[in-house]
Amino acid sequence: MATVNFYNNASNTHVVNKDITQLGSSEVQFKEPFDIAKPVIYLAHDSSLLKANYCYIPTAGRYYYGHVEGENGVNMRFICDASDPLMSFKDAILASPAVISRNPWIYDKYLPDDKMPVESRNIRSSFLFPQNYFNGLNNCYILTTLGGG
Repeated sequence: MATVNFYNNASNTHVVNKDITQLGSSEVQFKEPFDIAKPVIYLAHDSSLLKANYCYIPTAGRYYYGHVEGENGVNMRFICDASDPLMSFKDAILASPAVISRNPWIYDKYLPDDKMPVESRNIRSSFLFPQNYFNGLNNCYILTTLGGG
């Protein structure tokens, strides 16, 4: 026997921390062979689980997207359509060091990004001094430059 927790998932599939509400849990017996990619869960009818679209199987260590099918008032079947790797391996994903190269909200201007529109212009100017400051009588000069190139 194994415990399976059933949830209602209101989050997008691309979200790591899902917004899930637990609807209930049930003790189930898996039929052999157990398909870890798309398990089918047979359990006694429980009306609180009819709106379940997500489950967690602790023995497999995974979260699954799914739906109730074959409900007849006595028994029901929960079909797991696909595993959710983001939630199943959330702790490892969040703990992994990474450099994010694309983020539309927070970004580093020093990282090259070919999809970020950038305008670059070179402006060069030279100005004549009104008096001859470089005749050797003034020994202090300040030169300021801006930009690269």
